[in-house]
Amino acid sequence: MRSSKIGDDRRIAAGLQPSSAGSRRMRVDRGLRKRIDMVFRDILATLRNRMFGRASAAPQELLSPEERLVRDYDLYLVDLHDEIPALVPQRDALRAAWRNGDFEAYQRAFEAARASGVITESGRPLYSLVKEWFLEPFLELPDDEAAAHVAGLEPFRAFFERSPSAFSAATYADALRVAAFAQRGTAYGHLVRAEQWQSCEALLKAADDVLDSQVDPDNFCWRMSDYRRSANDGDFETFAARFEQAWRLDRYNIDLCRAHARMIMPRWLGRDAQDLENFARRAAALTQDRFGLGFYALIQQANTEVGDHALADTLCDPDMAKQGFEDLLSRFPAPSVMNLYADMLEWMGDTEALADLLQTRFRVMVPQIWYGDTRSDKIAHLFATLLEAAEVLEARRAR
Repeated sequence: MRSSKIGDDRRIAAGLQPSSAGSRRMRVDRGLRKRIDMVFRDILATLRNRMFGRASAAPQELLSPEERLVRDYDLYLVDLHDEIPALVPQRDALRAAWRNGDFEAYQRAFEAARASGVITESGRPLYSLVKEWFLEPFLELPDDEAAAHVAGLEPFRAFFERSPSAFSAATYADALRVAAFAQRGTAYGHLVRAEQWQSCEALLKAADDVLDSQVDPDNFCWRMSDYRRSANDGDFETFAARFEQAWRLDRYNIDLCRAHARMIMPRWLGRDAQDLENFARRAAALTQDRFGLGFYALIQQANTEVGDHALADTLCDPDMAKQGFEDLLSRFPAPSVMNLYADMLEWMGDTEALADLLQTRFRVMVPQIWYGDTRSDKIAHLFATLLEAAEVLEARRAR
C-alpha cells in the first residue's frame, strides 16, 4: 500500500493543509465511488421534486440508501471554500487576482489578513484561507503533470524578480518545492528515475537559493518557508527547532500545527507515537484560552489522513479528542469542523457517537474533508460513513 506522504508534500511544501487522499483503507463499494458524484445532484433534485410536487412520489423502497439518508436527515452539500458566506466576496477577489497574475493584490490581502489576527468560523486563520484561495489553481494540478507544474512557476518567478522581498521569495520558494515534488512523482524511491531525481534536486536547490537571497527571520512567510524546507533534511531536532521559531509567530495557527503533526509521526521524522501525543497536549495547553482542547482534537485528527493507520497505533485519548471537538464546535461552528469530527469518530470506530452526531447535529457535508483521490471518492467515503451511523440509529429504533 502506497504511503500518502509523497502526494501531499506538494501541499505541505506550500504551507497548505495536505489533502485527505492517501492510502487510508476505504470501506466503500467501488460502484458507488464511480457514480456518486454524478448522482448526488440527482438525489437532491429528485427529492426536491417530490417534496414540491413536481414528480409523483415513488415508494420508499425504490429510494437508494443514499437518497433515504439525504431525505431522512435533511442533508446537503457545501464545498469547503463556500462554507463561510461572508468570506465569498474576498475569495472571489483572490481567485480573480490569480487569473490576472496580480501577486501584489495577493500580498496585500495576505498581509492585511495576518495583521487583523482574524480566526475564521472554521478555526483557521484568515490568512491561511487567503493563501488557499489564491494558489488553488496551481496546487490542484494533478500529481502526474510535472511539466504543468514547471510551466506554472513562471508567474511566481516574475513576481519575485519584479518585487524581490522576503514575501515574494517565500512564495516563489514554496512553489518551486511543489514543482520539485511533482517532478519526483509519487512512486517509492527505488522506482523514481534518475532524471526525475535530478529535476527534483535542481528545483529544491533553486528554492533554497531564492529563499536565502532575501533572509528575514522576522518575516512570517520567510520563517514558515524556512521551516518547511527543513523537513527535507530528515533531522527531527532541526525540524522541531525550526517549527518552534515559526510557531512563536502565531500560536493559534492550527494549519501549521496539523501539518507539523503529520511530519512528526513515526513513518516520517517522528521517533515514536509519544512525539505526536506530547505535541498535541502541549499545543492544547498553549491555546486553551481560545480553543479549549480543540488543538488536541485537530492535531490527533491528522492521524486519520495517514495510510492504514489505526487508533491502536497511536496514543490518542479518544475522550479528550471528543471533548476537543465539542470545544471547537462551541467556538467555531463551520461545517468543516463538524465533518472533521465525524471523520475522527469513524477512524476511532466510535459508531455510537457517530450515530448521535447524525441524529442531532450533522446536516452539512463538506467533501474536501474526507478521504479520496477524487471528489467522487470523497463523497462516496462520506456517504459510507454516514450510512454506518444510520444503521446504528435504525438498530436502536428496532429495539
